[in-house]
Amino acid sequence: MEMLLEAVRAYTPINEEEGAHFLAFFSRKTYKKNAVLLKEGEVAHELFFIVKGTLRQYFINEKGAERTCNFAFEQEFVTDLESFSKQTKSATHITALEPTECLVITCKDVVACMANSTAASAFFNRLVELVALQNVGRIKSLLSQSPEQQFEELIQAKPQILQRVPQRYIAQYLGIAPESLSRIRKRMLYPAKS
Repeated sequence: MEMLLEAVRAYTPINEEEGAHFLAFFSRKTYKKNAVLLKEGEVAHELFFIVKGTLRQYFINEKGAERTCNFAFEQEFVTDLESFSKQTKSATHITALEPTECLVITCKDVVACMANSTAASAFFNRLVELVALQNVGRIKSLLSQSPEQQFEELIQAKPQILQRVPQRYIAQYLGIAPESLSRIRKRMLYPAKS
């Protein structure tokens, strides 16, 4: 639970009393590898804070192919934000890529927590803002960067990804074939000698 408070304090100051109030709304849950935390078409009632493990968020496109849109590791929050905030059907799936432990809060509890704590309210508002900024950044990189540049950016932001996420999901995230990702990795890890 202390890890969660540290994550919150990185975004907003929160005193001991408000911190205890905030933590009271979370429950600890564990998920086996490949567990489904959210299915497309369900309402996202929960927000997940990862204590240990890796989650993948993806959708199925009109051709029936999976498209990975997010990876989340320790000390990160994940949910289908639109579904969670509007309580509408989710457009994405969330699954565990490893055995994963999360601290979980429901949408109803977020509302109750925010109503009773200005610090919690400030934190959740900041979290939504950060997710929106990340989404804008992701769109910009998709529209303006080559797959090599996107890959480089991804491994700088999440260096553990190469050891913990299957290559096919990284390739999906970049919108390229796994073979193309293999070539990019080879070029980056073993640049041609001049």
